[in-house]
Amino acid sequence: MPAYVEDTIAAIATGAGPGAISILRVSGVAARVVVSRILLRGNGEPLHLDDTDSHRVRRAQLAQPNGGRAIDECVVLPMLQPRSYTGEDTIEIHCHGGSLIAQLALRAALAAGARAARPGEFTERAFLNGKLDLCQAEAVADMIEATSEAALDTARKQLAGDLSAAVLAARDRILDARALVEAHLDFPEEDLPEGVESELSTGLGKIRTSILSLAETYERGRALREGLRVVLVGKPNVGKSSVLNALLGRERALVSEEAGTTRDYLEEPLALGRHQILLCDTAGVRDAEGSVERAGVQRTREQIELADVVVFLADGSQPLDRRDKRFMVEVGDKPTVWVRSKSDLPAAWQREGETTWIDVSARAKAGLEKLTEAIAQALPTSSLEEGLVVTNARHFEGLDRCRKSLESARRLVLEHQELELVASELQHACSALDEIVGRSDVEDVLDRVFSRFCVGK
Repeated sequence: MPAYVEDTIAAIATGAGPGAISILRVSGVAARVVVSRILLRGNGEPLHLDDTDSHRVRRAQLAQPNGGRAIDECVVLPMLQPRSYTGEDTIEIHCHGGSLIAQLALRAALAAGARAARPGEFTERAFLNGKLDLCQAEAVADMIEATSEAALDTARKQLAGDLSAAVLAARDRILDARALVEAHLDFPEEDLPEGVESELSTGLGKIRTSILSLAETYERGRALREGLRVVLVGKPNVGKSSVLNALLGRERALVSEEAGTTRDYLEEPLALGRHQILLCDTAGVRDAEGSVERAGVQRTREQIELADVVVFLADGSQPLDRRDKRFMVEVGDKPTVWVRSKSDLPAAWQREGETTWIDVSARAKAGLEKLTEAIAQALPTSSLEEGLVVTNARHFEGLDRCRKSLESARRLVLEHQELELVASELQHACSALDEIVGRSDVEDVLDRVFSRFCVGK
């Protein structure tokens, strides 16, 4: 665990550029002293906050330190320890919006004795002061980065401590198993009694199952966080790139009358209802001639394998040919939305059979609403948010290491191996869970976690 530095930090907590307000956040052991040096009462006298009440809003004038030049009229909100986000004295100064005012406020605080905060340092202090565990701290960043309602809800549950509670419950059960093993370490020449061995192996098996079940939610969590993959496929020049641009509402993909313009896949996020999708435009599938084209076609087939939903496009102004029909078979049993593109041109074939085709014209902006509705209905979202979901790769890796150590410990028990080896594996399992919630010496992990944050959070 990194050493806690008892100094005072300051940062602008609002976004850059013009706005209604700008917030300067100051936190640390000398926060009240620092802020008192840059605040004046209405009569121009210094405003001291030594005896101020927590969470009581005050009106003041913000100025350069020690009665210097005035900067702005402001509102001051003291949040004193332990009733603050960081767990230490934290004071917010709410100024008028504008990048110049905010920068002048920050310079004044730094001149008054504060230090410029590093990215994520306020949340890091909340973690070091026990206000949040590491899972909850990461959830703060996830909430800021959330691009869909579903991802936001999942991050909010993690911030509430749902994942931490599950991890710590499993950790307690591992500690119970370890205590059972260590109770017999004083008698190395004796095997575990049959009843104790059975209890231990059964218990480890149950813990392993619960850890595995939690780890297996990671793919659902990844889809919530990164987006479900929707892949546009079809022959060259059927309008895939045009449909991509129309759905995004901007010119992302290069569009040309020349077939085969797209040689590789393009990937763009798009909010669709409560969820986010990754919309993928692929190279047209045909009998490619050059090596680059062949590589593009191969990547298209790989994207189909990875897709959660396939959007198959066929040119409505040209007859369906063997390549269209071959590709319709190649899509397989993937959830598929069938699109007859270029519907603004005379139709060259009729929609037949049980397949439901959606007529779309990217040029005329026709059929796009029906297309988005069809994609939303085809998405496998019903089970994404069920129960507790792991969304972070670091958490998944920790759970997986814990599972492997539990499996090894159980195997050692069943093989009547030395109990010291069993205890060692159980210690490894506990350490993996400790790293998830930040209970172990994980300074390098903390550096990676908090570097994701913006300054001021």
